Amino acid sequence: MPEGEVEKQEHFFKEVAEDGVDKEARWLKKGTKTYFGYKKQIAVDSNGLVLAVHTTAANEHDSKGLIPLLEKIDNERIKKGVFTDKGYASKANREYLKGRKSKDRIQHKAQRNKPLSKWERVFNKLISKTRWVVERTFGSQERWFGVGQTRLKGLDKVHT
Repeated sequence: MPEGEVEKQEHFFKEVAEDGVDKEARWLKKGTKTYFGYKKQIAVDSNGLVLAVHTTAANEHDSKGLIPLLEKIDNERIKKGVFTDKGYASKANREYLKGRKSKDRIQHKAQRNKPLSKWERVFNKLISKTRWVVERTFGSQERWFGVGQTRLKGLDKVHT
């Protein structure tokens, strides 16, 4: 087969493959598993009712999604505190909560050569005792409403 024909075939297959791929979705490696798609972050009240949803590409760090999520909620709802896991721990998020006069209930994250203090470990344990509400909401969405997999393509469609 002449060299020119091989290049045409490769180009043809490349075009076909690109047409079927979601251009806004991204790859994420979590442990030993690899995922392609999006991340959905939700804010719930103390009863587990969803207050806001924010969808991002899978490779975006959780800490970047907190501020856009909280901007969808009025101040009265978040005044008592925002409870999150340590994936949302960042200086920007803590300053944002302070600016909205909300209590900072973001778990503390240990850093290399700087373990958590005893107080920070106790604080994290107290936060984790209340986070079951959001975990239950995620579990209910997956079990009863089929959230988790979609055939839709594009961030806007997946978000709805």
